[in-house]
Amino acid sequence: MGKGIAVLILVAVMAPCFAQTRAAQGKGAPRVGPAPKAHFNSTAKDTTPFQCETLRNHPYPAMQSLCNQIESDHIQSEARRAGRPGPSSSVIDLPPLGSADGKRLGVVCIGGQAMRKIPNGWEQVWSRDGWQRCRGG
Repeated sequence: MGKGIAVLILVAVMAPCFAQTRAAQGKGAPRVGPAPKAHFNSTAKDTTPFQCETLRNHPYPAMQSLCNQIESDHIQSEARRAGRPGPSSSVIDLPPLGSADGKRLGVVCIGGQAMRKIPNGWEQVWSRDGWQRCRGG
């Protein structure tokens, strides 16, 4: 009978200890939420989203330059709203990455962005009005 009471007392004393240990753990570290959705980028797939070069033979001669100006204003304001550095208003033709001309020149077009070879990798080319856009890569 003495052992039964001792076990009962031991269980009665031990149960609050375990309960306190669990309560001391709290709810744990807060979970990290999902990253915010990135702003829309119309130049993500193509440097010239308006395809103004298709207006080369338009009956109105200034249509291509008008299209180029509207496209430039659009992508620069989009970059400004998203907090990104602005792209240039001009688009140049460059060889693609891995081509013989690209290796010789050290400047290539990668995903619509002009890139220059430096000793430890590549850097994006800056023109007088923003990050240089290109065709060919």
